[in-house]
Amino acid sequence: MKNIVIGLAVVLSLSGCVTRKIPVKQEAKEVTPITEISAIQLKCELIEVYTLEDSHPNNVVPILKNQTYLSGGNRYRISDVLKTRKGRPSSVMAELYKCGTPYTMKPAGNVQLLPGAYSVKPIAFSEIENNDCKILTTHVVEKTSPDSLEIELANEAYMLGGNRFHITKIIDSDGVNPTSVVADIYRCKHRTVAFN
Repeated sequence: MKNIVIGLAVVLSLSGCVTRKIPVKQEAKEVTPITEISAIQLKCELIEVYTLEDSHPNNVVPILKNQTYLSGGNRYRISDVLKTRKGRPSSVMAELYKCGTPYTMKPAGNVQLLPGAYSVKPIAFSEIENNDCKILTTHVVEKTSPDSLEIELANEAYMLGGNRFHITKIIDSDGVNPTSVVADIYRCKHRTVAFN
């Protein structure tokens, strides 16, 4: 009996306290945090101020994602930490937002790469000196999806007879990735080195 009690005590001490992890709903996986400045710039609509109390720190973000989705939003911001556990938030006050898409999608969805444009690549400014490059034009990409940005630049370069592009200025972003840029379009001939 004594061995069973000792064994049970060892097992419980090694396993520790197990807290049930709250799963993020499939639809809520697209919900992301946002800063106060980004919420203002994107003209997000404040849906609800939500208070989460006495949750395990590992469950704070999943609960906020699920609650934001259930409230009809797509972004959240932790505005105040009410209580922490081991230095991590366990009780928070969060603002739930509904934000529009910061870029306009093309009618057919994402832009498709033109046949032949697959050979068009971005070029670093330092590479321009090692290649014989001629600038064809400067092109501005208006608001678009971050996933479509390089495809649009490759298509534009290809249509102008170019094979390289270099982003010179980022006009706008979605907070992480550029959505509007200024880029130079080049036609480059690679110089080969002849070893004698």
